[in-house]
Amino acid sequence: MTLPAFSVLICVYERDDSDHLRLALQSVIDQTVVPDELVLVADGPLTDSLRSVIDDFRSEYPDIVRMVQLETNQGLGAALQTGVEECKHNIVARMDADDVAVNDRFERQLEYLSSNPDVDVVGGYIGEFQDDPEEINQVREVPLESDEVESFSRFRCPTNHPTVMFRRESVLEAGSYQSLRSQQDYELWMRMLSQGYKIENLPEVLVRCRAGEDLYNRRGGLEYAQLEYSLQREFLQLGAITHFEFIRNLLLRIPVRFIPNKFRSIIYKILLRN
Repeated sequence: MTLPAFSVLICVYERDDSDHLRLALQSVIDQTVVPDELVLVADGPLTDSLRSVIDDFRSEYPDIVRMVQLETNQGLGAALQTGVEECKHNIVARMDADDVAVNDRFERQLEYLSSNPDVDVVGGYIGEFQDDPEEINQVREVPLESDEVESFSRFRCPTNHPTVMFRRESVLEAGSYQSLRSQQDYELWMRMLSQGYKIENLPEVLVRCRAGEDLYNRRGGLEYAQLEYSLQREFLQLGAITHFEFIRNLLLRIPVRFIPNKFRSIIYKILLRN
C-alpha cells in the first residue's frame, strides 16, 4: 500500500519542558513512517532552552521541521487553528509537546485512513505515565466504531486528542479549531459529528502521555466550569445532545470543577480511566 504524504502538528509554549519536547520530537522522527513535514507552532515567545531544541531539529532535519511563530500567547485553540492552515498536506497528525509517540503510530493510522476513505478522523488509546514512558500507569480507552463514538460523545470527549490523525480538508470545512484555551478538540469533534463527518479510534495505545497532579488541577475552577457550561449549551444548540443530556451533563460535570484537586484526581484515575 502506498501511504499518503502527511504533516505532524505540535504546538509549543514557554512553560513546556525542553527535555520533554526533545523526547517528543525524537519520537516523531524515529517513526516507522517519518512525516513529510513537522510543523511547530510557537504560541508566543519561547525560552532559550526550548528554542535550542527546536533549532537542533531544524538544523538536523531542514526538509522536515518548520516553525511558525505567533507573536503573543493565544492559547492552544488559536495555535492549532493557525497550525492546520499552515500544514501543507491533507493528512495531519496531532502531538503534544510533552508526549511520546509509539514508533509505528503513524504507519498504523495512515494505513487505516487509506483503507477507510469515509473516515475523517482516527485516534486511539493513550498510555499515561509519570516519569518513564516505558512504565504505563493507566490506559485511557475510547470507543472504536463511528456509532459508538457518536453515542459516547454525548457525555464525554470521544477521542484522545494527542493521538488523532485527520483529513485537513474535513477539519477546515467543519470550521477548524476555535480560539478556546481548553476542550478545543471536544468542541471541534461535536461540530464535525453534527455535520456528518466520521470519527473512529484504533484499539491500541498510540501515544504515551504524561500525567500528574497538575493535569487535574488545570481541570478545576470557575473558569473551567464556565467553559463546561458554554460547551454544553453549544452542543444543545447544534442538536448534538438533548435537553435531558444537557442537564445531566451539567449536573455530573460542573461539581467536579469545584472539589479539591485530590478528589478530582481520584475521579479521573478511577472512574474515567480503564
